Amino acid sequence: MRPLVSICIPAYRNPEMLKRCIQSVLVQTYTHYELIITDDSPDNCIELLLNELLNDRPYQYYRNTPALGSPENWNKAIRLSKGEYIKLLHHDDWFPESDSLEQFMTAATESDASFLFCNSNVVSPAPNGSYIHAANSRQVKRLQTEPDFLFFRNIIGAPSATLYKRDDTLQYDPAFTWLVDVVFYIRYLTKHQSVYHINATLMNTFNGAEGQITQSVANDARIVLGEHLLLFDALYPDAIHSEKSVLYFEELFARFGITTFHALNAIVPVPPTLIPFLQKVFKEQTKNVWLKKIIKRLLTSRYNKQFFKIERF
Repeated sequence: MRPLVSICIPAYRNPEMLKRCIQSVLVQTYTHYELIITDDSPDNCIELLLNELLNDRPYQYYRNTPALGSPENWNKAIRLSKGEYIKLLHHDDWFPESDSLEQFMTAATESDASFLFCNSNVVSPAPNGSYIHAANSRQVKRLQTEPDFLFFRNIIGAPSATLYKRDDTLQYDPAFTWLVDVVFYIRYLTKHQSVYHINATLMNTFNGAEGQITQSVANDARIVLGEHLLLFDALYPDAIHSEKSVLYFEELFARFGITTFHALNAIVPVPPTLIPFLQKVFKEQTKNVWLKKIIKRLLTSRYNKQFFKIERF
């Protein structure tokens, strides 16, 4: 009998985190699922754990030799699945309650949406680093008609916070690492245009684990800037860019200390179609600096997030 949902876990080392992840799956009240683990680890630590933890449970395990890397390890788990719905679950993330998956599937059945996402509790080892990642109603409404809004702000969160109907024509693009989840979300929602937000915290996602993409490339200017330019060029081929887009790139370049077009081009190749836009960005970068800082502080304050909810971009 075909499972309704495939829980796909791409693993890489960290057996203790994977143990927590799988244990959270095993206690779920919803059981009409298949469990698939694909492993990029250089040793057999994951296999040994699974033999102990799942010795009386059905599951599929595949060791990648050589390692595929992210996101191909994610894609392999999804390709091996047979479910109508895909539940990608990173090995360092876990369900907070025993009915979390059931809530996902109930929402999927009742909404008949192609793509669903929930709030997530982002857990960090840093003091006071944990927080609830949640979209508000205005953001969700905008997402339903403007999926490329995710370029400016990923209101969905990590892939573990999602559940979607399988589409074998779409995969996580190996050309991206920093924006790989955002690219997938935009492409999926542009094609299917059916998204539903579950306003409940159904996932714990860990931020700061060994092997995470965010840890390895967050400060790599070549990757972060290159992917932003590549995706922006693909989303806006007519080079019609708003003032908010200009401001977004001003702040992005400032983060890496880039103040000239020449300095940017020395780090990453610039798509020719974006040259006029980027020249405008650097021209505007030196104007009204203090005013921009004040506006940014106001719009990123907790008061705006809780009450006014004005989007910056």
